[in-house]
Formats: sequence, structure tokens, C-alpha cells
Amino acid sequence: MAEENKALKVNSRNDLTEGPIFAKLIGFAIPVILGNLCMQLYNVVDSIVVGNYVGTDALAAVGAVFPIMMLFNALFMGASMGAQIVISQTFGAKDEDRLRTVTNTAIALAIMIGAAITIIGTPLARPLLKLIKTPANIIGNSTSYLMIIFAGTLGNVFFNLGSGALRGMGDSRWPLVAMLVSSVTNIILDLVFVIYFDMGVAGVAWATTIAHFLSGMIPLWRIQSGAYPVRLHIKDILHPDKSAAGQIFKLGLPSSIQNAAMSLGSVVIQSFANSFGSNFIAANTIIMKTDGFAMMPMMGLGMASTSFVGQNIGAGKIDRAKKGVHAGQITAIAVAAVVGTALYFLGKYIMRAFGADGQVLMMGVSGVRFLAFCYAFMGLDHVTGGAMRGAGAAIAPAITSILANLIRIPLAYILAARPLRQEIAQILAARSPDLTSKAAEFFASGAYKTLEEAEQSAAAVMAAPNHFMYMFYVMGISMFCGALMIFLYFKFGKWQNKSVVKKNRPDDSRDL
Repeated sequence: MAEENKALKVNSRNDLTEGPIFAKLIGFAIPVILGNLCMQLYNVVDSIVVGNYVGTDALAAVGAVFPIMMLFNALFMGASMGAQIVISQTFGAKDEDRLRTVTNTAIALAIMIGAAITIIGTPLARPLLKLIKTPANIIGNSTSYLMIIFAGTLGNVFFNLGSGALRGMGDSRWPLVAMLVSSVTNIILDLVFVIYFDMGVAGVAWATTIAHFLSGMIPLWRIQSGAYPVRLHIKDILHPDKSAAGQIFKLGLPSSIQNAAMSLGSVVIQSFANSFGSNFIAANTIIMKTDGFAMMPMMGLGMASTSFVGQNIGAGKIDRAKKGVHAGQITAIAVAAVVGTALYFLGKYIMRAFGADGQVLMMGVSGVRFLAFCYAFMGLDHVTGGAMRGAGAAIAPAITSILANLIRIPLAYILAARPLRQEIAQILAARSPDLTSKAAEFFASGAYKTLEEAEQSAAAVMAAPNHFMYMFYVMGISMFCGALMIFLYFKFGKWQNKSVVKKNRPDDSRDL
């Protein structure tokens, strides 16, 4: 006979259904933002170390793998989001038995997903890099980096699923602790492996993989410590609950599809970017690292909105959930103004910190200064989309994000990639002395098998300054479209009725 559901005893600090809305939301968001900043340090430190101690081509090699990594990561990122939504709503409904079932099922899914990505991704690393036309001079290092990252996927999956469970239970502090420990480890190992042991790009990858493993163990230990009304049990992990898994996948699948679509779009965009040559790839890599830092506050507010709205929807407090969304949106706009201003004026110094100079520096500074005006759109998209997921309406933000991405791809081709290719063809046909000189320099480096490949790359470098900014313009257009569409759904959609828990209590509109 099934046991009756037990009432959940909740630490008031983790209960987002009571107390001042703004204080609860911001108090939850700050550790998430700090944790995301630490996560961003993984790739940024990798890039700084590689750019300064290995070289520009190695920096481009690390950047070239990012879209493929994100494509594979889409599966466990979606599962993590699904777990956070289901756990937050169950936590808000104060259902202890169901909370235990969902949490153990989430960890079982982490093991299965991590193993699958390692088995499938590792042998596909080089073919995938060839598919997106990674330049010959960086594909070797890119392959080594990607294979090592894929081999260590399980630790990253444990971190994401475990952290999603903790955040669903209202705890954003221990995921931050995990990332702090992991980031420090990553920085130390980067320096040791690259500078002391001279392991190059492979050393950076091993440092990141080991750090991922540490960050994955800490949330699991914390869940098991007894600090929450749930523990992990081998029996439950080996026999995951089908209904809980179904709910996690139902709510996580749209996020997975969204992340996969965005990553696939990024792969297409990366293939366009690769046409601009290694200088633009290096500049774009630095911009994406910098942009990643700017995104962290927005992503943190989005995750906070997911848990806040999830718990309040589970508790039946619809009006409080709405007020939480408005508080998050206002905060995101304010943060975007600060971040954008800082990047606009500090962009040159940030680029130089990565070792950029010459054409790489020029492209990077121009791109950063344009994107500085676009972060408000990004913030609104993350906060509103995160809130809709927390409510259980995961399909809407997935659709709006995919549509925004679909807008970006043809625009990038029409406005940037096609004109670039046309000019490259003209440069090759003219065969100017500048082309001959640069192609000879490239071929002498030994990175190209034939003089024709070196000429193609030299022509791309010569043509890139006339067209590269359109790659950033279309990114801004995509951000605006995504933010507009999800905001319209929040105002006029039926997201209030998407709860996955049956226990709902009357709305309490008195919370301020």
C-alpha cells in the first residue's frame, strides 16, 4: 500500500512562497549569478591561458568547439531544467514523498545521460569539427580539446542535475560553493598543465574535466547530508519512477529542443564565422567569452524566476508569481544598463587581456560595443522565459527562442556570409600582390596542405573587415525578437494553468 504523502518541513530561507518578493528573488538570484560567473571562468581562464601561453591559433581552436559542446549539452541542460521545475513545484506543494521520488529519479537520469554523451560524442569529435569547416590549422587542437571534454561529461551532468535539484528546493548557495571550489581547481590546473607541463590545449581540457567532476560531486554530497527533507537512495536510483521521469522529460524536453536548436543554429553561425578566417574566429571567441560574463546576471535572474514561480505555482499563489516576474524584469533591465555601459567603455582592455592585437583587436572592440546595447533584450528574454518554465509552460519559451534563432540564420547568410564569399571570390580572381604575399606567409607556417588552401584563408582575412559587423547586427535583431515574443506570451498566454502538481492552494495576493 502506498504511504500517504508527508507534509514537508521547509527551512524558511529556502521557502520562496513566503516573505518579501523582491528580497526573496534577489536573495536567491545573487548566489546563482555568482555561480554562473564562476562557471564562465572555466572557458575564460582557458582562453586567457591559451591565448597568452600557446597562441592565437590555439585560442581559435578552443573557441571553435563551443557550438558542438553546447549541442551535446542541450540534452542534460534540458533535463536539469525539467528537474528544477518539477522539484520546485513539488517543494512548493509541500509533498515530501513525491519530492524524494523526483530527486532520486533526476540523479538516475544524470547517470544515463552522461554515459550516453561520452559514448556517442567522443568518437564523433573530429567528424563534427570537419562538418562545420573548422580551419585546417586549428582542427587538431580542437579535436583533442573536444574529445577530452566529452570523456568527462558525467561530472558536468551531475553538477547540472544536482544543482537543479537544490535550486528547486530553494537553495542557490551550495551550487555556488560547488562552482567556487571547481573554478579555483580549474585555474590552478590550467596553469600547472599548460605552463609547467607544457600540455597545451589538451592540458586546458583536462583541467576543465577534473574541475567538472569536483563540481558534480558537491551537490550530490549536499543532498545526502540531511540538510533537506530528501536523501538519495541506491534502490530509488536503480529503479527510477516512470511518472517522475515523464514529468522531468515533459518539462525538460522543450528546453532540450530549444538548446539543441540554438546550438545547431550556433553551429551554422560558426560555419559562417569560420569563413571569415582565423582572425575573426579569435575575435569572436573572445567576444563570446566576454558576452558570457554579461549573460550571467541575466541567466541567474532567469533561474531565480524559474524556482520562484515554480514554488509559488505549486503553492497556488498565482498573484505572487506574477509579481515575482515583474520584479525580475525590472531588475534585468537595470543590470543590463550597468553591464552594457561597462562593456562599451572597457571593451578594448578586455580584448587586450586575451592577447588580442591588430585586426583581432579591431574586430573584437567593434563587436563588443555594439552588443553592449542589446543586453536589455537578453535580460527580458531570460527572466520571462525562466518564469514561464517554472510555471510549467515550457513549450512557449522554447518556441519563441527557436523562432528568434531561425530569424538569425538567414539574415546572417544574406547580410554577412554571402557578401563575404563574393568578395573572397573577387580577391582570388584579382590575385593581387597582397594576396600572394599573405598566402605565401600562411603556407610557410605549415598549417595548410596546399597553396590553394592558404590563398583561400588569406583572401578571407583580407575581406573580413568589410563584412564582419553584420554577424553582430543579426545577433542583436535575434535578441530583440526573442524578448518581444516571450513577453507577449507572458501578457496574453495561459501559463497560470500549467502546474504539474495537483495540490494547489488559494492564491494569496497579500504578499508584497
